[in-house]
Amino acid sequence: MGTTKATKAADKSQVCRKLVNSLHKLYGKSVPKIELPVVETLLFAVCLEDNPWTTSEVGMKHLIASFFDLNEIRVSSVNELELVLTPLHKADWKGLRIRSILRHLFETTYSYDFEKLRRQTLEQAVKTLKKIPDVTPFIRDFVLHEILGSHIIFLDDSMLTAAKWLGLVPEDSDVNEASEYLKGGLKKSEVSEFCHLLRCLATDPKFIPRFIDHADSEQSMDDVMERFAELQQPPKKKPAKPAAPKEVAKPVKTEVASKVSVPAKATVPAKATVPAKATVPTKTASTANKAATPPNKAATAKTPAKAAPAPKAPVKAAKPSAAAKASTPAKSASKTTSKPQPGSAKPKTKPAASAKPSSGSKQAASKPNKKK
Repeated sequence: MGTTKATKAADKSQVCRKLVNSLHKLYGKSVPKIELPVVETLLFAVCLEDNPWTTSEVGMKHLIASFFDLNEIRVSSVNELELVLTPLHKADWKGLRIRSILRHLFETTYSYDFEKLRRQTLEQAVKTLKKIPDVTPFIRDFVLHEILGSHIIFLDDSMLTAAKWLGLVPEDSDVNEASEYLKGGLKKSEVSEFCHLLRCLATDPKFIPRFIDHADSEQSMDDVMERFAELQQPPKKKPAKPAAPKEVAKPVKTEVASKVSVPAKATVPAKATVPAKATVPTKTASTANKAATPPNKAATAKTPAKAAPAPKAPVKAAKPSAAAKASTPAKSASKTTSKPQPGSAKPKTKPAASAKPSSGSKQAASKPNKKK
């Protein structure tokens, strides 16, 4: 933010005169004046703050005409006053301040006669005005200038913003500090004209948006006329605006697309075909191979009691669960093979006879007994 360098009073007066002469070309040389009682001057100051002079006069007249007297305004609500003062800027705050002023005067004097302020000194008048609630520095300074004729620069927020933009006052100053700063460059007779022209500039709709942007470099009163000439030119386009679209995060969209494509991977019909592996013909083949090894059965010829259940095997093989039952001989074979003992040489000579049907196996078993 820019700041204004300290300058002498002579330099301030020269800059202010140049600025006033330039503003005459835009807004003319006539300066409006008012001659109102103290109470109505207070009410007009409320309407004038941050508004053009002509608009404030219209709002003041409409306020007086809309109510029977000041007492009716005092007992009215803020919403009712806001509707009457709608054309003015910040009409709600203005309605609140008008009602507060009238209530304070009625409670202290039981009337609306406040002419005693004209007979007070500047210090006494300042103390008296400070007792009134909701009175801003602009209302106080305007009344002191109009009623007492004091050498005071009355500035409101809009005028202060315009003065900072031009470089007339320091950037970090408030209304009171800016008023004291300009007081050294203006005579008492020049205050009304200067404040009126500065108000016209500050409330001009063409320039209000321009006053929002402040200069980044340090300023002084020597730059006031250059800034005023720059103000009358069309505003420059800001280069920072095209950089705004770059802030859009496009990768977010790609991430969303990748996340959406995940369900496609989730569709795994190939894994659903796992039952194809469940078909275990290979196991049946292995069991068939095991069943096809009859010599294991021959080992059962040692004992006739174990060979007796052989006729039942073909009946059970006819059932559909052949693969499951085909594994039973393997179990029997495992039992027989697990009992090899030394000296069992005779069964080796009779494997061929055991390959015959089970009926003949009985006869083959009986013949060796006779030879013995």
